[in-house]
This record gives sequence, structure tokens and C-alpha cells, in this order.
Amino acid sequence: MGSLYRSNRVAMTIVTVLIGTVGISAFGAPASDDSAGIDPFIKMRWPGNAELAPDGTLYYVFNPDGINQLYKVPPGKTQDDAVKLTSFEDGIGGYSLSDDGKWIAITASVGGSEQADLFLMEAGTGKLETLFTDPNVVYGGPTWRRDSKAFAYQANDVSPSDFHVYIYDLETRTHKGVHADKGYHFATDFNSDGSKLVIGRYNSASHSQLWEITLASGALRELTPADEQWSFSAVGYLPDDRMFLVNTNYRGDLKTLYAIDTAGGELKPILSDLGGHEVDGAGLNEDRTILAVTLNEDGYRTLHVRRAGDMNEMPIPPMDKGVVSNVRFRGNHMLYSLNNGNTPGIIYRWDMDLPNKPGVALTKADTQGIDVSKFSLPELIHYASFDGKQIPAFVYLPSDYKKGSRIPFLVYYHGGPEGQYRPSFGRSFQYFMTRGFGVIAPNVRGSSGYGKAYIEADNYKHRHKSVKDGIWAAKYLIDKGYSDKKMIGAWGGSYGGFMTMAVITEAPDIFGAACNVVGIVNFQTFLEQTKAYRRHLREAEYGPLSDPEFLRSISPIYKVDRIETPLMLAHGLNDPRVPVGEAMQVAVALKKRGVDVEELYFPDEGHGFAKEANRLLYYQQLAKFFESNLKR
Repeated sequence: MGSLYRSNRVAMTIVTVLIGTVGISAFGAPASDDSAGIDPFIKMRWPGNAELAPDGTLYYVFNPDGINQLYKVPPGKTQDDAVKLTSFEDGIGGYSLSDDGKWIAITASVGGSEQADLFLMEAGTGKLETLFTDPNVVYGGPTWRRDSKAFAYQANDVSPSDFHVYIYDLETRTHKGVHADKGYHFATDFNSDGSKLVIGRYNSASHSQLWEITLASGALRELTPADEQWSFSAVGYLPDDRMFLVNTNYRGDLKTLYAIDTAGGELKPILSDLGGHEVDGAGLNEDRTILAVTLNEDGYRTLHVRRAGDMNEMPIPPMDKGVVSNVRFRGNHMLYSLNNGNTPGIIYRWDMDLPNKPGVALTKADTQGIDVSKFSLPELIHYASFDGKQIPAFVYLPSDYKKGSRIPFLVYYHGGPEGQYRPSFGRSFQYFMTRGFGVIAPNVRGSSGYGKAYIEADNYKHRHKSVKDGIWAAKYLIDKGYSDKKMIGAWGGSYGGFMTMAVITEAPDIFGAACNVVGIVNFQTFLEQTKAYRRHLREAEYGPLSDPEFLRSISPIYKVDRIETPLMLAHGLNDPRVPVGEAMQVAVALKKRGVDVEELYFPDEGHGFAKEANRLLYYQQLAKFFESNLKR
């Protein structure tokens, strides 16, 4: 496919799609000055994914240059003294700091392809070594052995459909395979002396398993029940290695913590007093004596700290309601961040020996001079869907909203589908509210955080139930007097992009504009063309390729004749998850009908827009698009 664009760093604004195999013709079209007001909102930034080394060095990922790179702040210094450690053209995917703080395993890919390579950095000198690089292989999931002399990782180098587990030895600079089987496998935790490794296999959102490998012999034993299908996520070994903690919905609905006896396999619940909400995740300190647990409370994430031996409650630092993340331990200190509607995710360090004192901010946010303390906080509501099912959603209203007035609204659909909208710091939402828009973000059936029954409620033949939930979110706005037909926009990315396309084909009279970002429109071509290692996982959710009739029935591409909503498409040309052909199918189908479509394709992006220059152009076009189509 040939293309013409301003430069390899800038998106293409598509004006004409030529039917056939010739390809596309395009030229760059900058957004109008009216939409540039969104720029300072999108340029807001703050460090994330922080780790504290034993010597007090703070590591984090940050993008002051517009692309995520790894930085460090030396002991006793501040963020103003941060040292940039990486300069990958397309940024890093992630990093993992060894327990002794001397080594850093780094993953990075090219142009949003997600075909991550694996690198090793000497923390003291910043010297970077390429360990594994192959444009056809994904390397990832580095998990350090506790002596910091080796780490486990995953790679699909033998079969593109399957991830095997390997160990890399830093002393010999060699690697060896420790587990090879069909499926998506990954390392989770080494035992105390490094003689055993627990690995996981992810089959679907409702079924994942754990095995313990004795590395010297290669003996493999499943820790999770072999004849039952439940979700098991690893937390880690307890100090004596006799118990392994997991987060699971074992024989229940909501996920909670269990301890598995590594010798006999018995499962025992350990947090019965924290019932009523799902456990989001958990983590242990270095000597495995302190456990941090985060609970999913209707989308908010709350922190609880326990002594791992008796599970007695420990103090936590005072903090506002929001989404707690980045919980890490180092010695007697705990790192954490808090994020909500008017609070960016600042990283704090809290001294557990001084429990009555608040955490100390280690990072700061660049808010572009905007007073974020005045940003609106959302209201958690529940609306009745088509069958009476109560669907949770967050509603954002402009600060000057007058009750009873009908205003333009955006319905934002999250990705996944096993995702969840969380009430975190949303820069684009806040911009639209300054322009008089409201936003509703529903967690439709199939969303995570509400239990096994809810996350499975949209699987396979039940796909239309979640679509109806998305339509009824808009109907709620109309029924409650917040908005009106054709004043409501549909917007979402990935699975949220599918939801966007589905609701405008099933309820074309309601929506006045729609933006589909990297979304699925044809489930058959999506499953055929997505990366091989993702295909089985997605078939478990959407339905198998062996059932093409059903896949066709839920694919919006076959209902484009119903679309009467102005549509914007945005996609990365290197998208490995939802290939760009999904967007182009819609564009071609609508243009055959003589319908104009706004298209934005980025040649150096994948499943989302990682580079700031690209994000700015996307949001400028998005703001202009919704302003022109939804405001009366």
C-alpha cells in the first residue's frame, strides 16, 4: 500500500480513499486554531511506574520529550535533577529493576508494533546491552530471581502462537528454556533460593492457571486445580516457600486472596474480612512479611496493608478517594500514587515507621499552568439497561452545569472488553467540560471489577447485551434531561471502538457523531489478522472462527447502510492487535455509498498513540469534530 504524508513523524489526514488495490492518497491538514485549546490539556504529564532502589535511587517512566523513556533521580535529589537513561526512538515498553538495584531489564519495540526487544542496563553506569532482538518475536515479562543474578522472561520465538518461558543468566550471559508448551505462558515468581519458579498460563479472563517448576530437574506440577476453570493471578511466595498467594475467584464470583499449599495443593481464603468488593491486586515486600492489597470499590481503588503472617491490619497513609496504584516496598518505605478527577498520579514515599505522618511527594506534575484542583469530579450512577440490569457509570458535568439543561454529551466506551473505566485523571474529559460537554463512561456487561458473572455476561452469543447497555447509557442521558438525540457522541478505542460502531448501527437515530479509535468492525477479519498469539484468547471472548455466521452477525461492517452518524476513524498503521484494515473497511464501505468519513492514520503508531505529536493532532481533530457535529 502506497501513501503520501507530510513526514514519517506526522499523521496522515485521509481525504480520498481509492477503491481497489491502489491504496490511498492523502495530504496533511492541520487542525484549526479553535481546536488548539486542547493542547495544554493533552500536554499535561507526570512520572509513573516508579521503583525505589536499595540505595534510595528513584526510577520512573516519564515523557517530557513526548515519548516514554526511563529516568532516575539520585538519592537526596529531586525530580528537577532527574537523569534520562534511555533514548529509544519509539520509547520503552517497560522495565524491571533487580532486587539489588544493580540491573534493569528493559523492553522496547518499534513504531507501536509491540514486537518488543529485550535489553539489559547496568544501573550504575547506564550502559545498555541488547539481549534479544527480532522483528518477528515478542520478548517480555522479565521477572528477577531474588539473588539478582538471573531473570525469567517469555518469548514466542519457537511458535508465533505460543509464549515459552526462559531464564537468562547474567554471570554466563546465556539463556535456557524452562517451559515450552502451547499457550500464553509467563513467569511470576522465584522461590527464596531460586530453585523453583512459578509460571502462569492465561487462557481467558475467566481461566488462568499456575505451575511450579523445579528448575534442576524440570519437574512441573500444577498448583491450581487441574480439573476446574477459574481465574488465578500470582502474588508470590510467602517467606518459608510453603504457601503461595494468589488472587482468584475460585468457586465464587468476586476475586479475593487465597493461599495455596505448595506441597499439597490445598487452597485457603485469607482475606474474608474484605468481602463485598473484588481484589484488584496485591504485592509483597522484599522479605515477604508485609502484604499490600488494593480493592476495586465500584471503580475506585483503595489500599489495605496487612502483616503477611497473621493478616492483621496495618496503618496506611491518609489519602483522598481515587485510584491508588504503583504500590511498591523498599525497606521500611512504601511507594504509592493516587489519581482522581482533579489529582494527577503523583508518586509518594511513606515511612511505615512513622505511620501518623503522610507520604512525601517524590514527583510533580506538569499541568501546563492549569489549576487542576478545579477540575470536576465524577458522580457514580447506575442506570437500568434494556432488561432492567443495573449498569454502573461515571458522569462528568461542566462546573457551571444547570440542572435540567440539555447539553452535548459524549458516551465513552472503554476497551477490553475485560476492562473497566476508572475515575482517574482524565485530561481530555476535562477539556470537553470546559467546552460545555458532559461525559458518561459506562462499565457495560463484560467489564472487569464486578465479578465473574458480570465479566462473562457478554461472552460469545451474548455480545449484543453489552451493545444494548451502551445504547441505554445514551437513553439514560435523554431520559434524565441531560442531553437529547443527535447531541450525543459515541467514542471509544479498541473494544470501545467496536462499541462505538455497534451503537451507531443499532441506534443511528440517537447519536450525532462518533469516533472509532483502533476498533474492531469485522470480527472474522480481525481474528484472522490479529497476531497469532492473541487469536485463541480473543476467540474465547468473541466466538471462534469456526462460527463465521455468528461473527458476521455481530460485525458492524455488515450494517454500515444503517449509519447516518458523522464518523471519525483514527488508527495506527502498525497495530498488531486490531490491524488497520478494520478502519479501512469502514471507510471504503461508506465511501461507496457516497458518505464522507474523517480518517486519521499514523504511520509510526500501533494500538494507540504513544507519541505526543501524534496525540496532539488526534485530539485537535477530535475536538473540532465533536464541536462541529454536536453543538447546537
